[in-house]
Amino acid sequence: MKKILIWTSLFIVLAGCTQDDQGASLNAKSADGVQFGIKTKSPLELVVESDDNEQEQEKEKESEQNGSEADVITVDNPHETDVIVNKQRRLPEGFEPKDLVEPNVSFNAPEGNPKRLMKKEAAQALEDLFEGAKNAGFDLYAQSGYRSIETQAWIYNNNVETKGQEHADKYSAVPGHSEHHTGLAMDITIPLETGGFLGLEEALGETDAGQWVAEHAHEYGFVIRYPEGKSHITGYEYEPWHLRYFGIELATEIHESRLTVEEFFDLY
Repeated sequence: MKKILIWTSLFIVLAGCTQDDQGASLNAKSADGVQFGIKTKSPLELVVESDDNEQEQEKEKESEQNGSEADVITVDNPHETDVIVNKQRRLPEGFEPKDLVEPNVSFNAPEGNPKRLMKKEAAQALEDLFEGAKNAGFDLYAQSGYRSIETQAWIYNNNVETKGQEHADKYSAVPGHSEHHTGLAMDITIPLETGGFLGLEEALGETDAGQWVAEHAHEYGFVIRYPEGKSHITGYEYEPWHLRYFGIELATEIHESRLTVEEFFDLY
C-alpha cells in the first residue's frame, strides 16, 4: 500500500501539481515536530526507507512481547544477607556463595547432596529455628538449600518440559535469578503420620507446623519469601515452604511490615 501511495504522489507531481501544494502535502511535520522532507528523496529511496521502518517496528514489537535482557539488573551485593534476586534482578555471571556449610538439622535429602548446604550464618539460624519448632512440638525437615546455576537450569528446564512454561514460571526461577543460588534460602517440609513427607505443597501453610513457622520464622532471621496472594508482586505463587534468611533484625522488620520483600525494599 505504501509503495502505491508513493508512486501515486510522484505521478501527481509530474502531472502538474505545484511545488507549494507538494510542500503542503508531503512536508507536513510529525508529532514531535520533525520535518519529513519527502520531496528531496527519490521514489526508490522512499520505498527502501519504508521497508526499513516496517522491519524496525516488527523488531520493537517482538522485543516488547519477549522482554529484554537490558531490563534485568545485575545485583552488586551478591554476598550480602540483604541481596534481592527475582525475575528482574539476577546474580552476576560466575557467582558462587562463600562459606557454604551443612546445618545440623534433619534432612529429606540424600547425604552429600549440595542442596543440604547453606551459607554459614543462615545454616546456624536454621538450626535455631528447627530447635525452636521442636520445643513447640513440631518436627521440621530441610529439603532444598543451595543450588548451583547448573542445577537450577536443569530444574527449570525439567519443569518446562514436564509441567509447561506457565507452571514453571510460577514456581521456578530461570538460572541466575534463584534465591537458592545465594545460599540464603531453604525449602522445608514436615513428616506425615502415614509415613514419608508432605513435600513442597501449599498445604504446609494450613498445618500447625506451617503456621508456627509463618508466625515465628522472623525471630530466627527468616521470612516466608513468597506469601499467599502476592504473586503479582513477587512473580511466584504462594510457597509456605520457602524460607529466606535476612538476619533477625531485618527479617523482623519485614515480617511486622506485612509487606512482600519487593514492597519493603521499594522494588515493586
